[in-house]
Amino acid sequence: MKRGVLIIFVAILIPCLLQAQTTPNDPQRLTLEQAVNFAVEHNKELQASQMNIELRNKMVTEAISQGLPQINGDLNYSTNFRYKMSFPGSESSTVLKDQSSVGVTVNQLLFSGEWILGIQTSKIAKLIASQQVDVTELDIKETVYNSYYTILVSERLMEIVKQNLENMSQIQRHTENMLAAGTAEPTDVDQIRITVGQLKNSLLAMQRTVDVNYNLLRLQLGLQAGTPITLADQLDNFLEVGKFDINQNAQYKLMETQEELQKKMVGLKKWAYSPTISANYGYTYKILKPSLDFSPKHSATITMSIPIFSGLQRKAQLDQEKITLEQTTLNKSLLADQLNLQEEQYKFALKNALEDYNLQSENIQVARKVLENYQYKYNAGAVSSLDLTQANNNYLTAENNYTSACLTLLQAQTQLEKLYNELK
Repeated sequence: MKRGVLIIFVAILIPCLLQAQTTPNDPQRLTLEQAVNFAVEHNKELQASQMNIELRNKMVTEAISQGLPQINGDLNYSTNFRYKMSFPGSESSTVLKDQSSVGVTVNQLLFSGEWILGIQTSKIAKLIASQQVDVTELDIKETVYNSYYTILVSERLMEIVKQNLENMSQIQRHTENMLAAGTAEPTDVDQIRITVGQLKNSLLAMQRTVDVNYNLLRLQLGLQAGTPITLADQLDNFLEVGKFDINQNAQYKLMETQEELQKKMVGLKKWAYSPTISANYGYTYKILKPSLDFSPKHSATITMSIPIFSGLQRKAQLDQEKITLEQTTLNKSLLADQLNLQEEQYKFALKNALEDYNLQSENIQVARKVLENYQYKYNAGAVSSLDLTQANNNYLTAENNYTSACLTLLQAQTQLEKLYNELK
């Protein structure tokens, strides 16, 4: 019975082990959306940036805690090494006893304008950290977009060269047969052979380029080197452009928050002129008491600290923050002008890229028809091998121009979407 159970357990376990061994080697298919989401979750640069939010959370807690009750305990013990104290005019003396006490002190800040504004400032600093994460995330998204598009374009061009290589290899074999039959010249074979060799070299170079781009994408996704991945999306065009709202731009929102923070810093320096009120309560229990004990067990004080004169230090600090605020406001206005100018430039670049893409799309169709016509004429002996290779080179050039135009178009669209904060 036990042996039968063991056989069933092994039969179940072996497929699971085989699946565990093969799963890590299976290529991970990623759409562009999945790649972006994966990068946002696993990119190490973004993870380090996100830690700043938690750091700011702790700073907010620290700022708040300064206004909470501060409770301290103390335990004291003192000895006079049994010192005998004599009284003047008397022969009697007394031995000073050892003393020991335990106490607790409670301090509570009742009012401080700097503390209140300090909490508000720390919360704005936390918001800035969050917005900086948004900016970093947007940069990573743009990088993933461009890497993804570059791989798709490179793979498409590599597939074109591979198909062209197969076609030219077939023409080479056909030409060699014609040479054996005495209907072709040796130079025809040499010309076709050189073209085939060039295509093989181009294909190897493209494969290395694709491998490099995949490694770059793995780095952006936070994957280990060599992790197999494939791209699930096809090379599509996204040409819808929305209306620009500068308030949605990540950099502009960050600048607005920095301006708000600077306003709080000015207010913080103004509150430095205000008084601070605090309360203190103490309780002491005597464990070992002296012979004569006049100190009370309970004590409480309320203190108002009024700043009067600090050698113009506070005024200088306030003036510095005011100047910084003016600089921040000017920088925000400058950024708005720059972003509006960028929008016009990016739209212009997108329009040019779209026009070039349409032109190259027509050019590639013409070049393909010309090549097919020359192949037909070459098989019929109507054109030379030089004419055929020239037509083939023109076709490959058209394919290369088309893929470059396609990549330029996608990159132009990506940078405009980044400006609009629409890289989802």
